[in-house]
Amino acid sequence: MLQIKLLKIEKYIYSTFLISIVIGVFTGFIGASVFFAILLFLKSTQYKLELIFFSFLLTFILANNFSGPLSYNESLRFSILGITLIYLYRYKIKHINLGLYTIPFVSISLIVTLLFSFLGAVALLKCLAYFLIAFAVFKITPIIYLRNTKFPIILFNFFFVFILVHGILIFIPSFYLVGRFKGLLGNPNGLAMLLVFIYGITDLLKTRKELPYLEKKIKLLNIAIWFMIVLTGSRTALIAIICYVVLKSFSNKVKLRIPMLLLVTLALVVFFNLDLNDLIRSVGLENYIRLNSLESASGRKEVWIVAWEEIKNNFWFGQGFTYDNFFIKDYADRYIPGVAARQWNGVWSSYLSLLLNVGIIGLLCYILMVVNFYKKAQIKPIGLIFMVMVFLVGFTESWMAASMNPFTPLFFLYWAIQNQPLRKTT
Repeated sequence: MLQIKLLKIEKYIYSTFLISIVIGVFTGFIGASVFFAILLFLKSTQYKLELIFFSFLLTFILANNFSGPLSYNESLRFSILGITLIYLYRYKIKHINLGLYTIPFVSISLIVTLLFSFLGAVALLKCLAYFLIAFAVFKITPIIYLRNTKFPIILFNFFFVFILVHGILIFIPSFYLVGRFKGLLGNPNGLAMLLVFIYGITDLLKTRKELPYLEKKIKLLNIAIWFMIVLTGSRTALIAIICYVVLKSFSNKVKLRIPMLLLVTLALVVFFNLDLNDLIRSVGLENYIRLNSLESASGRKEVWIVAWEEIKNNFWFGQGFTYDNFFIKDYADRYIPGVAARQWNGVWSSYLSLLLNVGIIGLLCYILMVVNFYKKAQIKPIGLIFMVMVFLVGFTESWMAASMNPFTPLFFLYWAIQNQPLRKTT
């Protein structure tokens, strides 16, 4: 009976997605917004919580694609966020909404933006959206966990279908960028980061024993994630997911700790005593590793130097939300002759972006927010490893300094799931 209900929910969600995508492609975000609003506020609509949750998730994931037929999601995410908040207003939860832990970070960001930013209402709204997204995710997750015991399986299957679709797209040349697989997200690094988050959330559900009888599908999903990360050519994502697996081996199996420690020590000795370029060439990976751009981090190092010099001018409080993007593009317009290279489109580091935007005070508030999430986690060892993985990605991508990307909602979702009481699944 439960299996039939599960299939019915998933069939309804996916069919609704297909209809909404068709409407969005032909009428834009306005048509898609009206469609979702009608569905969610009609009394006859079934599985509203599940629909709103996965519509929210899918819209934010596809919103990273800024061109092509799916680009309407960039605007639709604002409508979906508003619809979600309005719909969730009717629900009351007994325990604290962990979204409130974002208040110190959001407050300092709002104050700094109001006092020092000249970027106007857009910067303020993106700052406020940080809290609203957290509030929505941390409110809907416990409600849906309570009302639908099969929610973790539905979530896993959502990720599985997403990966399955990309398994088809890998054979289509238009979904590659300079030989690197970009999928539906529009850029290879964005897809790699998303895969890292999916891997972490799926492993959390598995560790919580909420995915019974799905061992084969989990293995298949993990293999596909590793394979697609390789296709994206994202070195940082690959290193991050390797670190996750290594660190989890330390935490789970006592017998492996000494061998793994020796292996890591040996790897470090090799790393610091051999010419890394020669080592990469010797194994024939110079093309995949993109050896010609390794030392400069694909041009990011040049950007980081410029960003750090600007950080020194406003070290304590920064210049307000979204200042990082404005500053680096303005610098490129002023000082880079001709058409600036791709690396000048962003700062490419969450930590430098946060320092540019909200200074060291804001960065410390962000750390405090994450520490508070961690304290509420049911399985702390795996939570710590997850932090290491996604924060490694933060070294070369500015996802932590933005709110309306696919990664911040998934980051909040991970901690929302971590906060749910453990239960036995039959």
